[in-house]
Amino acid sequence: MDVIGGLRSGQRFLAEARSRDLSVLTPEQLTEEAAAVQAIRREADALNLALLAEAGRQKAHRVTDASDLTALVADGSGVTRREAAQQIRLANRVEDAPQVKKALAKPGMSTRKAAIVTDALEELPAGLTRGQRDQVEADLTAAAQVMSAEQLTRKAKRAIEIIDVKRADAIEDAALKREESAQRHLREFWIGRPDEHTGLVSFGGKTDAVTADMLRAVIDSKTSPRRRALTEAAADDAACTPRERAGEAFAEVIRHLPRDCYGNHGGVAATLVVTVDEATLRGETDRAGVTEFGTSISAGQLRKLACDAGILPVVMNGQSQVLDEGRAKRHHTAAQRIALAQRDHGCAYPGCDRPPGWTEAHHTIPWSHGGPTDLDSGVLLCSHHHHRVHDVGIPIRFTDGMPEFRLKGSWQRNHRYRPLAA
Repeated sequence: MDVIGGLRSGQRFLAEARSRDLSVLTPEQLTEEAAAVQAIRREADALNLALLAEAGRQKAHRVTDASDLTALVADGSGVTRREAAQQIRLANRVEDAPQVKKALAKPGMSTRKAAIVTDALEELPAGLTRGQRDQVEADLTAAAQVMSAEQLTRKAKRAIEIIDVKRADAIEDAALKREESAQRHLREFWIGRPDEHTGLVSFGGKTDAVTADMLRAVIDSKTSPRRRALTEAAADDAACTPRERAGEAFAEVIRHLPRDCYGNHGGVAATLVVTVDEATLRGETDRAGVTEFGTSISAGQLRKLACDAGILPVVMNGQSQVLDEGRAKRHHTAAQRIALAQRDHGCAYPGCDRPPGWTEAHHTIPWSHGGPTDLDSGVLLCSHHHHRVHDVGIPIRFTDGMPEFRLKGSWQRNHRYRPLAA
């Protein structure tokens, strides 16, 4: 088999395809070709990693002028030595992860996801059997094909949970405590003087992820598309950029801050929703909590925030408010919205990453057709996908309590990461 000849023919074909006038293609043709190119890219990435691993074993750089393999890759790929070293490290790690290597070219995979999985495998605690390591690798590799890179990163931090949930809780809690301790010493804030021409003031800083989530929750509550549509300023607001809208929302938050709430239980911080085990709040376990934006919080920090009214906890296994309204009300209540956010974690449409604050509660059985306002018939959708579900008439069903959508002939769901139950 003339591999080099075949690869060069493929390269020429791609060059010819790229030189066409792409403006004549229909949206359907564009998306079909893009999907085909992504499939080729996955195959090329898988082959490239295999070649790099073998080149390292044979010290192939010696037949060139390169000082080492890193220099050879950096020069040939047009990347930095650091990026080249990362490619080589990934190639070597993939060789030790046969399930990842086999899945590299499958839909949904990428070198980024392969790196997330192999990094997690490298950080597994000592003492695991070969079978346990294989089980973790299989679990992460399967997840990599359906989860986004961001969701996979969350799952990888608890990689061991597939074989030991309590140990995963302890490892995660210890890591979060270290991070939170370090972050407390790295927070900073600065504010400048008014610009002599515009009168505007620049400011900035750094803070921990949980505090950022508290601010983000407030800003999102004032900038989400649905909420903007209900305000009188919607017409004028439509011309604003997202950053301009966020800037106006921030100014509004500052203007409305209570002046006498510092040091007590007031303020805007209580708008952040955190999902937490009842046993964690009681101090019986160290299972981490998760904010509506996906940020993990150590058990100790979570109990402190709950005590200070810094969060609104959604307690798992605890007593809850009435969540099924039947036909009594058309719109979902605040308690129902929180419960839906805890279940869906944002827009439930497959592949969407909009947070809960940007969503609307959709009746899977329309209210006008006799549908109830209950959790079992409600699902969170961002404005875009809410309109799409109505316009196209996309069927929705619930499987194991999770919403699924009928798309392209199959039932699909949003594969956000959810920690396994203890």
